[in-house]
Amino acid sequence: MQIFTNQLSDRLTVELATARKLKVRPITVSDRDFETAINAGTVKWAVTQERELFIVPKYVQGQEISHTVLTNGEPVLAAGEADITGFDGYYYLLNINNHSGHYQPSLSSLEIGRNAFKAKGVNTAD
Repeated sequence: MQIFTNQLSDRLTVELATARKLKVRPITVSDRDFETAINAGTVKWAVTQERELFIVPKYVQGQEISHTVLTNGEPVLAAGEADITGFDGYYYLLNINNHSGHYQPSLSSLEIGRNAFKAKGVNTAD
């Protein structure tokens, strides 16, 4: 299985500081903040080497949040962006991609992301 590393590691300190300042932290599907994040717009997602799935809002207070915030800069199995909707535990994946300038994941890694959302109860319509 391919592992993707942070290609922009020189930015990590600033990216993590920005996230702290904005009170952004990685969110799981079972987190109480998941619903708020997905219904606010596009989210960034990553699957860690331990196969954990995390998301963050793409933008907070007009600032783009980096994928590295999801894993503290650690390598990933997959990463990208997604549009998800839902409420009260019923979630639907509307769109998913592998867009991450930091990790530059392969197109084939999208299946890892889709499966991770599905395993957490997000309807992927497949």
